[in-house]
Amino acid sequence: MYDHILVPTDGSENALPAIEHGVTMAARFGATVHALSVAPYVVTRDRIRYDPEERAESAVEAVERNCHDHDVDVTTVVRRGDPAREILAYIDDGTVDAVVMGTHGKTGIGSVFFGSVADRVVKNADVPVTTVRPKE
Repeated sequence: MYDHILVPTDGSENALPAIEHGVTMAARFGATVHALSVAPYVVTRDRIRYDPEERAESAVEAVERNCHDHDVDVTTVVRRGDPAREILAYIDDGTVDAVVMGTHGKTGIGSVFFGSVADRVVKNADVPVTTVRPKE
């Protein structure tokens, strides 16, 4: 059913349940996981202390380790830019046929004004998107 599953991650604790779900799903279908992390453009004075690309690399490496533990093929990609836009661009490349991603579970006024990466992906992706809420 699925041959290539995109698992976007920001490396946060909230992403862990989605990674587990995506890797388990890939193992079940014999699919390849595409681990994607997007380093957002950050302009700060303490840029030396905070490197979003290093965090993005660590995030995809964590997915890669999880895939190896479950004998699942994996491809890792780090991009720079707006996370939702880059995830949608990766989907538009036509390589993946499903997405499994975490959500921070925003509701109410915060969701209305700010939205989320997951919301934008769900609304604009042309492949099935499974969102996994963080554990309480």
